[in-house]
Amino acid sequence: MRKSAKSDIQLLGDKPAARAIAAARAGFNAALEARSLKAIADVLVEEVVLIPGDEAQLITGRDAQLEAWSSIFSQMPDVSYVRTPSRIEVCEDSQLAAETGRWKGAWSTDGFAIRYSGRYFAKWRCVEGQWKLEAETFVTMKRSGGRAA
Repeated sequence: MRKSAKSDIQLLGDKPAARAIAAARAGFNAALEARSLKAIADVLVEEVVLIPGDEAQLITGRDAQLEAWSSIFSQMPDVSYVRTPSRIEVCEDSQLAAETGRWKGAWSTDGFAIRYSGRYFAKWRCVEGQWKLEAETFVTMKRSGGRAA
């Protein structure tokens, strides 16, 4: 009998809901990789808030976030961002959830390879049976970069 892979994500509260959030996060990561603005939009509530991990400006609203992603994708064609959850906790009424984890970003510019990473916190809300991102806060813990090979 084959064992299924054990998730490294700590799931608390409503486990099926937490697994659905983990799947939504995986879908969001895939949307970033594919540069699919439609798929990114599908995961965000209209009034979503994103607090970047460094000196960048607060991004409020789905349209503003999509505009920011569009600009990032066009200015940095090799950019990649990945959020890796370590804990997802669903509240008692299964309408809100908290996700924490690590994030990584990488891109090149002017012959330099740039790498950022840190911690993040995400607030999820169940909207008509679908888990949507309502807010994300990022803290940049490490920055590195050097001449690209």
